[in-house]
Amino acid sequence: MSQEAEPGMREVVRMLTDALGQTVVAALTGNRVKLTANDGVLEDGPEPDADAAERLRCAVELWNLLAEARGEDSARSWFVDSSQLLGDEPPATAIREGRFDEVRRAARAYLE
Repeated sequence: MSQEAEPGMREVVRMLTDALGQTVVAALTGNRVKLTANDGVLEDGPEPDADAAERLRCAVELWNLLAEARGEDSARSWFVDSSQLLGDEPPATAIREGRFDEVRRAARAYLE
């Protein structure tokens, strides 16, 4: 069984920034400063710390799942709209708080 290589962190940041926008990506990682398009993407740019990297990996996993199943517009809305399954908070906030299992359950429920 062949397994694709996991994208590098710079590619994850680039993918999420293209998909969700700089403000949402900054919010889900916990950055208070708005990211620029090149933050964390350039070869000499800053690498996200381990906690931010875990949040970004969770977000890209869910983005890929939702965008493939429901389309990009629906997936984008899911990340920023309040969810009853997450205490009326948006999934981006729950990801920032490290509630990964809870967010994954909410994504699966959204797809059902």
